Amino acid sequence: MQSFRTVLASRTPRSIVSFAVVITLVVRLALLLASPMRETTSYEQLIIARNAVTGHGFDMRWPYPPADPSRAALWEADPTPHPSAFMPPFVPAFYTAIFAVAGPGMTGVYLGLIIQCFVGALIPWLVFSVAGRLASQQAAAMASLLTIIYVPGLLSSATPSGAVWYAAAALVVVNAAQLVYLDQAKAWQLGAAAGVLTLMRSEFLVVGILLCIVPLLQRRWKTSLIALSLMASVIAPWTIRNTLLMGQPVAVISHPWREIWRGANERASGSGYDADGWMIWEGERFPRIVQRLDSIAVGPTFELEADAVFRDEVMAYLAAAPGEWCMLGLKKMLMLWTIDPYYPKAQHAAYIIPTLITSLLIVSGGLLLLIRLREDRTIIPNLLPIVLVGIMLTLLFGLTYVQPRYQTYLFTAMMPLSAVMIERLFQRPR
Repeated sequence: MQSFRTVLASRTPRSIVSFAVVITLVVRLALLLASPMRETTSYEQLIIARNAVTGHGFDMRWPYPPADPSRAALWEADPTPHPSAFMPPFVPAFYTAIFAVAGPGMTGVYLGLIIQCFVGALIPWLVFSVAGRLASQQAAAMASLLTIIYVPGLLSSATPSGAVWYAAAALVVVNAAQLVYLDQAKAWQLGAAAGVLTLMRSEFLVVGILLCIVPLLQRRWKTSLIALSLMASVIAPWTIRNTLLMGQPVAVISHPWREIWRGANERASGSGYDADGWMIWEGERFPRIVQRLDSIAVGPTFELEADAVFRDEVMAYLAAAPGEWCMLGLKKMLMLWTIDPYYPKAQHAAYIIPTLITSLLIVSGGLLLLIRLREDRTIIPNLLPIVLVGIMLTLLFGLTYVQPRYQTYLFTAMMPLSAVMIERLFQRPR
């Protein structure tokens, strides 16, 4: 440990971050080769992109196995039987552009994944940028090395699920939120970044709005107005498209209640898997839901009516077991910051050890900053955006459900807090 400290202390922050960027890229590419994609039909991002480039529109059918023979035949024959806003548009649009150039086969998929590796290589630099306003430059640079240790984050480039995009974009938004306090002219950057991130993950609609209105605490009305206007202008075209197609306002996605239902039903464990190892979907284990979905007429409002089925299921579950639902919420928040024991791949040390180390450094760094607040209120502008993101996402996943890839972009967005704990560790007598 002594020699490790000495080596790091002798390097400039820029050289440490440059090292982290290069190694991150190399490892991401290596992991992509070591864990090749074999099954692409389960990724909605790719389904929508393939439908788009094959002439079926930027849509997808609701992903459930119909029990009704005529509905099953329709689902088999038509990949887009109804208008869809099932997924936020950014990642499907990215793969649509890739497929338009390289084709919708595995060549196009791998081209997209390689680009994602380069996006992931930006994360150490973004962590350094944000962390440098919370701790020393040296500690911030060391925090960028955590992106190499956090293996689940490195693996996020190797799938089309989009987690690497959300992680990088969340850091861009936090960085922009910090800059707004130094320069009000940066308000447009915050709004634009929050809007793009919302088109990647719908939960950032609320988080982005909150970040844009934080300047109101200092009565900076113009700053908030500019940020909110830019955010709205980025999201508006997608919202207008959805509203025109479905006849009702749909801001980003059409299935929020389905996401809540996966963590609020009689088989819910808090994870995407139940206690028996089955994935929680509207399939054979929930025949009542399948029957209700089969009964919905296929038309412009299909997705909205389908989501209402899950709303009914959630409300019935809450009425029948309010105490169990509350305990599930607490359990999900604990799992989010530790380990998802129901996820099959989460049983390996390569997942458990990096996840717990990263979580411990982030949480302890955040606690140290909160303690420092008693004596130094000047850190509030730089601390508030990242803490707000952490709190809001933790509450959100306590309401919905937990998966390791959700941890990936939450931990990455919060990783700058680890610089504070790293700074404390390296200040100990040597």
